[in-house]
Amino acid sequence: MPKVELYWGPGSCARVPFIALEEAGADFTLNVINRFAGEAKSPEYLAVNPKGKVPTLVVDGWILTENPAIQTYIAGAYPAAGLLPTGDERTRLEALSTMAWFASGMHPHVGRLRFPANATAGGPEAYEGIRAASRGELEKGFEILERRLADREWLFGDWSIVDGYMLWLWFRATGSGMDGTPFPRCADHALRNEQRPAVARVLDREELEFSRFVDAGSVPDDIPPHQVGRAPDVSAQRTA
Repeated sequence: MPKVELYWGPGSCARVPFIALEEAGADFTLNVINRFAGEAKSPEYLAVNPKGKVPTLVVDGWILTENPAIQTYIAGAYPAAGLLPTGDERTRLEALSTMAWFASGMHPHVGRLRFPANATAGGPEAYEGIRAASRGELEKGFEILERRLADREWLFGDWSIVDGYMLWLWFRATGSGMDGTPFPRCADHALRNEQRPAVARVLDREELEFSRFVDAGSVPDDIPPHQVGRAPDVSAQRTA
């Protein structure tokens, strides 16, 4: 069996391959990166991934980055886990297309909604405009996903890692200020994801490692809420 390592940071989109490996029952080493302490930009990590980001998957020394590629590799390496749809070619390509959309079309808006300062050279007066624009784009995306879930529990019939990827987007968007109440199916989809044993193990590990960072004093006091763990409960907002 190949030696598999995942470089991961709690709360990051590296949650997605972590879930995939857990769902597959893979034997792998988890390398925890404390981004708050600057470890993602350290010379040691940059030697592994010059982009200075997580996730990074290393298989027998071969380095792979970017979520759609990593998920595709893991699904192919552990076919019995059914991590991606195994139907016809069109369905397989649709799953790949959805992951690419998540990575390039939705993920950047999550970052701008949560940390608008990273998207402008201007001052705080520009932040709310950035947040509003990103919030609007995320709402458009979740409108599409809400319609997709009208007649199914999972995006492609059975659970797939595409659902795990959507969970991270939902967690980040609602945890960064997007109102989730117009999207009850997406909220229920997130809850079903979080109840899967493999997903719950990953979320528990997120919370554990983040608490260690906090105890070590490496987490800034002004970090936004909902950094790790479960998505905010929007059902209470629906009934308020």
